[in-house]
Amino acid sequence: MDAICINFEKCPIYSGILVGKEITAKGYKKQFCEAGEDGWLKCKRYLVKERAGKCPPDLLPNSHKSVDEIVASLG
Repeated sequence: MDAICINFEKCPIYSGILVGKEITAKGYKKQFCEAGEDGWLKCKRYLVKERAGKCPPDLLPNSHKSVDEIVASLG
């Protein structure tokens, strides 16, 4: 299995909410996107997309909301 998340290249937080926040973006990439399965399983974006098939574009990987709360908010 690759060490990079399969959703990384199309993840909208890097072209949206994190634009101009390079240090924060780099930290998220290292902790979640490039950390292999251990990182992905801590990423709320990854977990929500796996469960619901979609994810809010502005959801951060370390959201304080639970996966259940996020999925419920999707409607």
